[in-house]
Amino acid sequence: MKHLKQIFILLDKWRYHYLLAALLLMVSVFVRSIEPKILQLAIDGVINWHNSAGKTTFVPTDFVSKTLYSLLPTATMQNVQQLLFLLVTMFMTIALLRGLSMFASSIISAHCTEHASKSLRDRLFLHLQRLPLSFFGTLSTGEIIQRCTGDIETVKKFIAKQLIDCLMLGSLLLFSFGMIYIVYPPLAFVAVLLTPVIIYTSYKFGKREGAIWEEHEAEQDKLTSIVEENLSGVRVVKAFAKEDFEIAKFDQQNTAKRAIGFRHIMLHANFWPFSDWLVHLQMTIAVFVGGYFTLLGKITIGELAAFYSYAAAVSFPMQRLGRIVSEMGMAIVAMERIASILDVPEEDYSGKTPTKHINGSIEFRNVSFKYRADDADWVLDNVSFKINAGDKVAFLGPTGAGKSTIISLLLRFYEPTEGEIYLDEKPLNTYHKTYLRQRIGVVLQKPFLFSTTIAQNIAYTRPNIDHHEIVTVAKAASIHEIMDIFPEGYNTMVGEKGVTLSGGQKQRVALARTLLEQPDLLILDDTTSAVDTETEYAIQRELKNYLNNKTSIIVANRIVSVMDCDQILVLDKGKVVQHGTHNALLNQAGFYRKVYDIQISNLADV
Repeated sequence: MKHLKQIFILLDKWRYHYLLAALLLMVSVFVRSIEPKILQLAIDGVINWHNSAGKTTFVPTDFVSKTLYSLLPTATMQNVQQLLFLLVTMFMTIALLRGLSMFASSIISAHCTEHASKSLRDRLFLHLQRLPLSFFGTLSTGEIIQRCTGDIETVKKFIAKQLIDCLMLGSLLLFSFGMIYIVYPPLAFVAVLLTPVIIYTSYKFGKREGAIWEEHEAEQDKLTSIVEENLSGVRVVKAFAKEDFEIAKFDQQNTAKRAIGFRHIMLHANFWPFSDWLVHLQMTIAVFVGGYFTLLGKITIGELAAFYSYAAAVSFPMQRLGRIVSEMGMAIVAMERIASILDVPEEDYSGKTPTKHINGSIEFRNVSFKYRADDADWVLDNVSFKINAGDKVAFLGPTGAGKSTIISLLLRFYEPTEGEIYLDEKPLNTYHKTYLRQRIGVVLQKPFLFSTTIAQNIAYTRPNIDHHEIVTVAKAASIHEIMDIFPEGYNTMVGEKGVTLSGGQKQRVALARTLLEQPDLLILDDTTSAVDTETEYAIQRELKNYLNNKTSIIVANRIVSVMDCDQILVLDKGKVVQHGTHNALLNQAGFYRKVYDIQISNLADV
């Protein structure tokens, strides 16, 4: 019930609007419950009276009938048609009032539902932006997308339809039962005789529905993930001619989802006939007992006719109960899946925001790090080093040595498990994260480009920048020189994740985007790995103008990329195993000299 309460909390902002919609809906239902009384008056007060030549005296017994009958003129043989016309007019007026109030209620509730669902979407997306990076390793992109779209639509459908249905059907049951009760109480209880059985079976159905729907949504998450990954990696799929493999993988998961779908269908196929049988049995009992009480003279023929209408009105909510419980079960599962994201604590951005720029001195003091506390091995193990402001520093090492983890710690994507990091001689954790990430520019080895133009990707952080500034940074990143190969130059659409660009072109666009931000400290995480040596040299030459004695960190695998660095740190298995300048490391036996010999010999062979 916790997640059902969250749905009602979602509506709290519009509670007065919903209250007005509820009142209008209750007015509509109440007015509807008066309609059978018009039929009762027509039969007992006009038709039976007329057929008996006025000998049968009609005396209304309940408050509603008395009130309505008092609005009519005294019956005579000469005004029978007038009486029937007045009853028809009364019926049409009630029907019009019912329609108008229902229409107004629907408009208000629909308006509030759209606002509520938009609010939930905004809240969920905003929360996702503020979650720590570690969260996105717990759910696939497909799962998150499904929860942000399909699950929110399920909740929206419940708010828009089932909540209103609950109120309408509850009011209909209450008013109809009341109308029968004021005429003849025993008949009212006969009309709801099987209600406990119907409620119990609906409850059991709802529980089973929720369990199956949760499994269904889990399989849907997997299917969405496969589609998302396939579309994102379409170039790889095409390059390896793995279309048939992807089709088979999709078909396997689609088959698993279908199996859950069949279970869901069979649950409904078994429940609805039984539910309908109970409802029709209830109606049959009501019709039989109503006729019996009429023969006994407990109720009139007109009251019997009205009773049949009320009995049908009482049965309708019971018939709809199973569907409401079903939709409620789906909504609770959907809200539970949404809440599993909303309940994750947001990233702590607290810290100071200095007014001055970062100078760029960095110090790691005995830093150790694990991504998870129960991991057996350290990603970084007692790492210590110092970078002076304005230095150009390189990190080298085999895959998994901890190079990218150092970058993640500097940006405070994660916090050290042990030890401390200092920036400009102040603890890194005292800086506001937004400030750090705005002042430290990072270009990743696998850059992400948005599905828009080259110019808009470069100007991502400064969308209103002048075009000539975009060109300036594009020249520094050596992307301007090849702009003529693109059909529309800077206005060329790059496709999703930059799929139409080569790896080197994407890296250069990402570098231009970072340079436009004018960071105080620049980190290049193997940024030029996908470009040729000549282009890399041109990029490094142009970067000197932008660095302007700023601290820069280069993560690279090519020795030629780091030869001119002030410091080179070699990492292996989370530890700094070598530290020095290019010339100093060449005179040491170790990883650096080994890689240098291999790369130089390869160049010589070329």
